Amino acid sequence: MRAWGAGRLAAAAGLWLVVTVAAYLLGNQPRPGLIALMIAAGATVLWLLLDVSGDSETVRWSSPRAVPVRLPGEDPRLALLHRVVVQHLDSRDVGNALHRHLAELADQRLVAHHGVSRRADPDRADAILGPELARVVADASGGPPYPRLSLDQIDLIVSRIEDL
Repeated sequence: MRAWGAGRLAAAAGLWLVVTVAAYLLGNQPRPGLIALMIAAGATVLWLLLDVSGDSETVRWSSPRAVPVRLPGEDPRLALLHRVVVQHLDSRDVGNALHRHLAELADQRLVAHHGVSRRADPDRADAILGPELARVVADASGGPPYPRLSLDQIDLIVSRIEDL
């Protein structure tokens, strides 16, 4: 038996003796075998924990900023807008998806850079948006038929949104 084993067994036996004698002195009727079993179980778990933790290295967690969720330059909103533009240009029937996404972008820019909500102050918002972008935003909330936008028109509208 190793040196640490004899010391641990002596500590467990000493603890058993102290608990059993204290129970007798307090007027209880302890069961020495049951107390020994409980101390042995607790000591075994404690010693296993100490032995395993002593052999393992300290865990070093990486900071959340060290590993990005996405690669640099990979923007899910940009990928979504790219798909919407491609679908708008290639589809047989024009839906309002592109108009709706462009209107949402314009609304975000209006609120962020000018503090204007299109719903609260539509006249002021239309003046800031300009005639081309205001028409696209109005088309987004209107019903079918939706006008098909050419690639040049989409480029002009996106540039206008960026300039807001």
